[in-house]
Amino acid sequence: MEVILLQYFLDENDNDMAVCLARNLTIFALLNHKRFIPRINNYAENIVPLFDAALFRSHFRVTPAVYDVILREVQGYIVSKHGGGTDQIEPSKQLLIFLAYMASQESLREISVQFGVGIHDVVKSVSYAINTLLIRIIDWPSIQTQQAISRDFQLQSGIPGIIGALDGTHIRLYSAPKGDRDYFNRKQFPSIQLQVVCDSDMVIRHAYTGWPGCTHDARVLRNSSLFEDGEQGNAIGQRNFIIADSAYPLRNWLIIPFRNTGHLTPRQHRFNRRLSSARQIVERCYGHLKGRFRRLRKLLSGNHLR
Repeated sequence: MEVILLQYFLDENDNDMAVCLARNLTIFALLNHKRFIPRINNYAENIVPLFDAALFRSHFRVTPAVYDVILREVQGYIVSKHGGGTDQIEPSKQLLIFLAYMASQESLREISVQFGVGIHDVVKSVSYAINTLLIRIIDWPSIQTQQAISRDFQLQSGIPGIIGALDGTHIRLYSAPKGDRDYFNRKQFPSIQLQVVCDSDMVIRHAYTGWPGCTHDARVLRNSSLFEDGEQGNAIGQRNFIIADSAYPLRNWLIIPFRNTGHLTPRQHRFNRRLSSARQIVERCYGHLKGRFRRLRKLLSGNHLR
């Protein structure tokens, strides 16, 4: 098209105005020329239905049954979208795309080629739907459930009254949002903080995230709803408590190890060992979470998803 335009306007009688017009039209054509990107067609429609349960789980990190449960929950919040073509993307396909994105560290472009559609808006849409539903998905245990959790923890550690293990982790970012240095943690890579409380079965009972990587764990806790509920006695049953490491403050509802200044008694050493053993459950929870959804090992920042 560009060559035709130039040949049309640039002949032996050209003047400066014609040359200028030809150049402008050529630039316009180049800017509006849509580059053809080869993609796989009907992967979700024709290939994924052939997967057995094990293969489906290896690709999307959940079983088909769990996928169906998630779809029922989120489909009312997901509208059909156009993926760079004329056909709409149904909620079922959007959820597959989102799970494929979360299950791997492949780029948006690679997943887009795999599913044959643009996925940028799909990832944002499904993320928003799931965040909207978090209050129904992650629920704090009732007093009765806390008693059952406490029994399980006591069988594992010998310490009565534990209903959850608290810890934080860093979710690495490709870059700090707007270059903000506050996102660089003490290990000097950009991240955001994720705070979790899990029970004896590694079920996440509380999650709080968003603080820049340089923020101390104790400050993250003090700004979360968990701290307010704990201080007011609204969340934890009598004689029950959460356990954490020494980065957190000691409260009547939050127990941390005895600080070792070189003068601990044998009994205090034994308590610390048992507390550490019980607290490992939340570290295992993070390991499973980042192992299943590998995207959490390194996230695009908000700058890249806008």
